[in-house]
Amino acid sequence: MVEEQKQKQYTLKFGKRTFFFDIKEATNGTKYLRVTESLFVKEGEPRRRNTITLFKEDLKEFAKKLKEQEESL
Repeated sequence: MVEEQKQKQYTLKFGKRTFFFDIKEATNGTKYLRVTESLFVKEGEPRRRNTITLFKEDLKEFAKKLKEQEESL
């Protein structure tokens, strides 16, 4: 199992959803971005979580496609 160290964290809240942007570093020195959505479902139930992991070499293309989708809305 690869251990990871958290480098930075940013949080955005939108109603029942919270997004965590974590820059982490694996023990081999590779940095990556982990984006986690935490969603409140209802009282008494655990929050639902969805996570994506992006490496530095993937960020430009991901941001480009995200911008294209924003322009389509």
